[in-house]
Amino acid sequence: MRHLRTAAVVMASVTALSLTIAGCGRGESSGQGGSATLIVSTLNNPWFVSVVDGAKAQAQTDGITLDVQNANDSDKTALDLMQTAVTKQPDAIMINPVSDDSGTSMTQAGNQADIPVLAFDRKPADGTLASYIGFSNVESGQIAGKQLADAIGGEGEVVELMGTPGLAVSAERSQGFGEAMAEYSGIEIVSQQSGDFDRGKSLNVMTNILQAHPDVAGIFAANDEMALGAIAALDAIGRAGEVPVIGIDGTADAFKAIEAGTMYGTQAEPPFILGQSVVEIAAKVINGEEVDAETQLHGEFVNSETLSGFCTKLSEIGDVTTCEGLA
Repeated sequence: MRHLRTAAVVMASVTALSLTIAGCGRGESSGQGGSATLIVSTLNNPWFVSVVDGAKAQAQTDGITLDVQNANDSDKTALDLMQTAVTKQPDAIMINPVSDDSGTSMTQAGNQADIPVLAFDRKPADGTLASYIGFSNVESGQIAGKQLADAIGGEGEVVELMGTPGLAVSAERSQGFGEAMAEYSGIEIVSQQSGDFDRGKSLNVMTNILQAHPDVAGIFAANDEMALGAIAALDAIGRAGEVPVIGIDGTADAFKAIEAGTMYGTQAEPPFILGQSVVEIAAKVINGEEVDAETQLHGEFVNSETLSGFCTKLSEIGDVTTCEGLA
């Protein structure tokens, strides 16, 4: 996002909580510039790769020297990276914790060193944050659930592929989906299993589910990677494109599957916008400006009818890779 408020008007309306805190920068910085470390949970998921792309773009705009570190889905690695970052004394540290609990330890390490810590996408269980930035996961689950219900005519057997156990993002998306399903008496959730946000694991999980429930009418996956794994399982039995599959995230591969007709849609939470938002807010913290304690972003449901227009919006805010190669 070139500027958070501008991009919000274009695509993702931002609801800032009434609680605000004063920016707690290091004190040396004035105006644009400064240094920041960004620790991301993984770069094996394309959604997080796009988050980093957005963060780098915004860092260049704001004149911030950005150090990006990959925790490789390891709590220990994430904590080690945080300790290393603290010794370098950046003006701010942005974290996407591997787990809610390790996020607490990371935040507290920053607090002890008097370095502002911002979290995004996954909120630590404890510790003092300068700000938290993320999408409304309950809302995303609700929208995805309603879209799936509409796609199958409000009746039939559905499967839910849940995210990694123990993560708030997993629980919240599942909560939202369950709330949506509760409104349809003709829909039965015949299986709820974790795919750990992973495409390969979800392929195996969905393969087994389809053996037990061959007449499944629709599939909800808590992220696009799991949705794509489910599509691969459907393809193996000749049902890809026949069973509506809906994910959450809005990744390049998901958009390709939507264009190909094998994926019904995704509740897009544009990662490029998240990356831009995090760095823009970090820049304000570094400069001693007041920021919102929490910034909530709202996504947009994308299917074959809206894909082209959505890609145009992404291009307008600087994301030129997510829709690359689409017609």
